Amino acid sequence: MKRSGYRLLLLPLSLLAGAAAASENPGAHQHGHAELSFAVDGNKVEVMFVSPAYNVVGFEHEARTEAHTRALKEANDWFTGTPLIDTPDSTCTVISSEVHHSGAEQEQHHEGNEHDHGDHGGGHSAYEVIQTLECPGVQDASTLTTPLTTRLERLEHLDVQWAGAMAQGATRLEHGEQAIELGQ
Repeated sequence: MKRSGYRLLLLPLSLLAGAAAASENPGAHQHGHAELSFAVDGNKVEVMFVSPAYNVVGFEHEARTEAHTRALKEANDWFTGTPLIDTPDSTCTVISSEVHHSGAEQEQHHEGNEHDHGDHGGGHSAYEVIQTLECPGVQDASTLTTPLTTRLERLEHLDVQWAGAMAQGATRLEHGEQAIELGQ
């Protein structure tokens, strides 16, 4: 039976891989837009969120002020502790969370160098968040929720795709919309 559970995750993981590939495509980088993918297997949910840093913290350059540093820390803390998918009864808890802010390490690597990088030539930085959630009752839910569209005030559109034993599908949420109808 465990082997069939692993097979069930192969399709959803391919969805997640597609989101990751899109995040590496410079043409896919649009302020106001982000992607959320998740796969459900029993009570476990694997989640991937990809967004331009602008949507999350309001800038894409290295932290230049205390306010910037604080915004980066607050975003990291929020992504680490807040389930990006939840049941209507808020039963999901974060088992593990990885937060990657691309560009941050590269820019920090260059700090202190004397040559001019300016604003890195308009380069892009992005967030990629991967979570494993424990969500009792998720397999029976017809609707799930996400706090992303209310928490991230610069996020205009969230493209969502999911797969699991219950269904697979995709939808787009506008700013402020939290409900993901799994029957779509």
